[in-house]
Amino acid sequence: MVEFKACPRCTGDLKLTRDMYGDYRECLQCGYTKDIIPEPKTNFDWAKTRGKPGRRRKTKVAA
Repeated sequence: MVEFKACPRCTGDLKLTRDMYGDYRECLQCGYTKDIIPEPKTNFDWAKTRGKPGRRRKTKVAA
């Protein structure tokens, strides 16, 4: 993916690139690089959902 005129140094074009260390943006004109820091993953909260997948909830039998 290329972002046109997005380089903060020379207003050149930035290309999204990946290597063994992660993703980064690189300017095609001047060589400026900027690491892309991934957002931390949030823990899933089962209490906010209907329940865990798998077994169904027990239902009360009206007598």
